[in-house]
Amino acid sequence: MAPETAAAGRDTAGQDNDGFRPDIQGLRALAVSMVVIYHLQPSLLPGGFAGVDVFFVISGFLITGHLLREYRKAGTVSLVGFWGRRARRLLPAAVVVLAATWVASLLILPSTQLSQTAAQVRASALYFQNWQLASDAVDYLKSTAAATPVQHFWSLSVEEQFYLAWPLLFLVAGVGVARRGAASGKPGKSGKVILACLAVALTLGSLGYSAWETRANPAAAYFVTSTRIWELGAGGLVALLPAGAARALGRQGWLGWAGLATAVTSAFVLHASAAFPGVIALLPVGGTAAAIACGAARGNYGPARLTSLPPLVFLGGISYSLYLWHWPLIVLWTSYWGHRVNAITGPLLAADAVLLSWLTKMLIEDRVRQARLLAGHSWRSVSVALAAVVPVALVTGFLVAHPTWSGRLGPGYPGAAVLADTVLGDARNSAGTGPGSTGSGRTGPAPGAAAALPVLPPIDAPTPTLRPAYWQEGCLADQRATTPKPCVFGDTTHPRLTVALVGDSIAGNWFPALNAIAEDQHWKLVTELHGNCAWTSTMLFYGPTSGPYTQCHQWGAAVLHDLTTTIRPDVVITSGRAITEPVNHPRVDAQARAEVGAGMADYWGDLIRRGIAVIAIRETPELRLDPPTCLAKNTGDQVACGVPVALAIVADPPSSYAARALGGQVTVVNLDSLICGPQDCDPVVGNVLVYFDSHHLTSAYVQTMAPFVRQRLLAASPELRRDGAPSPS
Repeated sequence: MAPETAAAGRDTAGQDNDGFRPDIQGLRALAVSMVVIYHLQPSLLPGGFAGVDVFFVISGFLITGHLLREYRKAGTVSLVGFWGRRARRLLPAAVVVLAATWVASLLILPSTQLSQTAAQVRASALYFQNWQLASDAVDYLKSTAAATPVQHFWSLSVEEQFYLAWPLLFLVAGVGVARRGAASGKPGKSGKVILACLAVALTLGSLGYSAWETRANPAAAYFVTSTRIWELGAGGLVALLPAGAARALGRQGWLGWAGLATAVTSAFVLHASAAFPGVIALLPVGGTAAAIACGAARGNYGPARLTSLPPLVFLGGISYSLYLWHWPLIVLWTSYWGHRVNAITGPLLAADAVLLSWLTKMLIEDRVRQARLLAGHSWRSVSVALAAVVPVALVTGFLVAHPTWSGRLGPGYPGAAVLADTVLGDARNSAGTGPGSTGSGRTGPAPGAAAALPVLPPIDAPTPTLRPAYWQEGCLADQRATTPKPCVFGDTTHPRLTVALVGDSIAGNWFPALNAIAEDQHWKLVTELHGNCAWTSTMLFYGPTSGPYTQCHQWGAAVLHDLTTTIRPDVVITSGRAITEPVNHPRVDAQARAEVGAGMADYWGDLIRRGIAVIAIRETPELRLDPPTCLAKNTGDQVACGVPVALAIVADPPSSYAARALGGQVTVVNLDSLICGPQDCDPVVGNVLVYFDSHHLTSAYVQTMAPFVRQRLLAASPELRRDGAPSPS
C-alpha cells in the first residue's frame, strides 16, 4: 500500500535498468479497486479483501528492490536512511486522514462509538492497529463491535512492522560477508546467497505459522503480522531472483497472464466467511508474484500493456491515499444516513475518494517527499514521524476527559423493581415454568422518580465496566479454550451449599444477582463459563471457520467431568443463548433449537443421575439491535429503541426442549418478566440501562434483579432451600 516508486533493479523480474515499471502501478490499481469495491458492495466481489494481499506482495517486491540496490553499492543498508524515506512517504498522508477522520467522527458517529474509534486512531497513528484488532477479535464482545472508520489501518501497521524488520536481513547478510573476509566490502555472490537464505527461511516460517494459526485462531490470525510476513516476503523473493532467472521469467508472458488472472479470480472465489489468510492466501499472493515476475514490459505477449494503461497508472499512483480515504468515507456516510451504500451512492463515494486521494497526493504526499529541507537528511526525514503526535494527542485528550462509570446507581434507580412490582404474586411467573410467559408490567422511570435523572450506566460507558465482575476478573474462557476455567465466588469460608453456574456468557448474565444471593444465602458459587459456547453435547457450528466448534465441544465434556468428579456441586444453574446453531443444521429454527436442547438434556440428565440438581434459567430475550447506539442516535428515545416481545423472546428455546426431554426433572425458571414489559422489551427500565449490546445485560441492571431472582429460584428449587435457607416470601 505504501507509495513506493514502481522501479525495479537490474536483478528483478526482467528489468534491464532501474526505470519506472508502469505495469506495477496497474497492479496497484487492481489491488485498491478490489478493496474499494468489496467495501462498497461485498456481494460484487466477495473476495475483494484479497486486494490487501496483492498490495503486500507489491510492497515486499519494491522495498526489497530498493534495499537490494543500496546493498549492492555499499555492502550494507542505512537503517536511518531507509526508515526516514518510509516516514516521508507514509506519515504525512496518514496523519492528515487520521486527524480529519477523528474530527468528522466527533460530528457524525454516535457517542457510544467514539471511545473505540479514539483507541483505534491512536493505534493506527502508532502503527499497532493490527494487534489492537487481533486482541479485539478474540474478545467475545468486541469481535462483533461496529467497524471504526480507521479499522483499515491494520494492513498499514503490518507493512510498517515489516519495514522495521526486513532491512535487518541485509545487515545480517553484510556481517556474514565481512566474516567471510570480503576485502572490498561489496556483497558479491556470497552476500546474496546469505540474504536469499534468510529471506526464504523467514518467508516459509511465516507461511507455516499462518497455516497453523489460521486453523487454531482464525479471528486473530487475519490481523497479526506473523501470519502476513510471508506475503510481503514472497514479493521480496521475486526481487531477489538471480539475474538470469529473472530475465528468463520476464520473457514468459503467458505466465504473467496466468498470475494476473489468478489474482483477479481470488476476488470472486474467496469469501469472508472462510478462515484467512493461511494456505488459501497463496491464490492472490502467488498470482501477484507471478504477474510481477513475468509481467514486465520485456515479457513476450505479457500483460504489461494492459496493466500499463494510463488510467490504471493514474489510479495506481494515488492508490495509497485512495486506500486511506475510502473506508472513512464509507463508514461515516453509512453512520450519518443510517443505511448501506447502494448502486447510486457507491460510485459517488468512490469518486469522492478518488478526488480526495488525488489532492492528498499532489498537495501532501509529493510535497513532503520532495521537500528540499528533508532531501538527503536521514534524521530530518525520520523526524517526520513526530507528526503522528497530532492524531495521538487529539484522541488521548478525548479519552482522558471521557467520564467513566463508577458502578453505583444511587436513589431514583429502581431498575427491575418497576417491572417486579406488577408481577409479584403471579404464580405462573413466580414458578417460572411457562416457557412463553412474559408477565406484565411497565417500564421507564419509577413513579415519582425525577424525569431529569440520567440513564445509568451511561450509554457511552466503556464496555468492560458494564460487564459482570467474573468477566472482568478473567473467568470467562475465550472462544478458543478447550479446558474449563473455574472461579469461586460467594461464601468461600463456611458455605452451606455449592452452586455451579455453567454455560456461555448468557448464563453469565445472571452472575451479579447470583453472587449477591450466594453471599446472603452462604453458597459457594463456582463459575464455569465460556464465550459463545452453549453447554450442550451437540456439536455446534462455528462461524469463523464455517465448521464444527470443536473447542466448545471439548470444553463442555470437560466441564461435565469436573462437575461430577471434583467440584461436586449441590445444584447446577445453567442457561444459554437461544440463537445457537448445531453443525448438522446451521440455521436458526425450531429444528436447530431441538438439537441443541437434546444435547443439553444429555448433560443435565448425567448430573441428575449422579445426585446433582439442575435448574435452568430461560434464555435471555435478544433485542437484535445495539441499545446504547440506538439511544445515542435517537437522543435517548426509549420508545424508538424498544423491541416487540414477539421478536425479542423465542417462544420455544433450547432449554424448553431439554426440560421436556427429561420429563419435568428440571425446572426452567422464567425471568423474562423482569426484563420486558407486556408489549416491548425496552433498553431502559427504571432509569437503568438494561442491555449493553443486543443480548448481554448490564451488571447494574442484574443487580437490581437480585431480590426477585432469589425469590424465584428458591421457589423453584427445594435443593436451594436446604440447610437453613429461608423459604421465599
